[in-house]
Amino acid sequence: MKVTIEWKYSGAIFDAHTHIGHEGLSNMIDIEEKFGIRKQIGIIHTPEALEKAKSKYPEKFVFAKYLPTSETIRYNVSKLLDEIANLSQEGFSLVKMWFGPRWRDYVEHANNHFRLDNMKLDPFFNKIEQDQIPLIIHVGDPDTYFQTVYSDASVYGTKKENLIQLENVLTRHPTLKLQIAHFGSQPEIHRLENLSSWMKRFPNIVLDTASSRWMARELSKNVDAARSFIIEYSDRILFGTDVGTNRGKRDYYEGRYVAQRLLWETDVRDEPLPFIDKDTEDSGGTFINGLDLPLEVLENIYWNNAHRFYDI
Repeated sequence: MKVTIEWKYSGAIFDAHTHIGHEGLSNMIDIEEKFGIRKQIGIIHTPEALEKAKSKYPEKFVFAKYLPTSETIRYNVSKLLDEIANLSQEGFSLVKMWFGPRWRDYVEHANNHFRLDNMKLDPFFNKIEQDQIPLIIHVGDPDTYFQTVYSDASVYGTKKENLIQLENVLTRHPTLKLQIAHFGSQPEIHRLENLSSWMKRFPNIVLDTASSRWMARELSKNVDAARSFIIEYSDRILFGTDVGTNRGKRDYYEGRYVAQRLLWETDVRDEPLPFIDKDTEDSGGTFINGLDLPLEVLENIYWNNAHRFYDI
């Protein structure tokens, strides 16, 4: 992919949502440097990945420990508390939890009646709230998924039901230090009103902008509404891509960075997404309409907010 765009923002970028395995790390870092990624949250998937990233790039990462979904859905709170007992000594600054509805397809003997807001998990949430341990959490998925892979609501629940569970946790634990992945799983224009209510009710939460195709597809549908929302909450949105070390090809990374920077920094109209969006490839594709955000907003999203939230 040939990139010759002169970007509005020329400063350093903090990527608040990346995945680190033990292969392909150097390749990812090399490409990130081209796009100004100077620091990032690395969600660790293997012990080898942590050691490699720490030794090779000691100043590059803020490390997140991936908490096992399989233990959480079984309400194994003692295991979760063990996982965070020595967090800083292990080299971690925060934790990550993943509850995309498709966990039911991956976890053997899954507890299909699991609810994130079950009070059995309160001792865990109490502990990270008390100790102000930051948590990245993924709840829900794009609306498009609920129309296709999650169409059986008896298995996966509705998207609203998934979101309400997180909202209930926040209501009981209002001072949780929480980064809600994927724009709160609510970048769809019709969901911004609900997301805004969360932002007003829960001042400790921030949002990240992973993933690039999801953001580009949905926020481009109403530039004025998307732009107004982002400007209003410009001190609580963190740039993030959801890229991982095992993707290999250069075009994979470049496409994600270019897509988001076109969305945030430019006023392009009907610009084709620079990679295939599997959710729209059979219905005409995804097109970017740039939000042309003010420079001071870009400075917050790309760098300042992450440093303030994570006290870097």
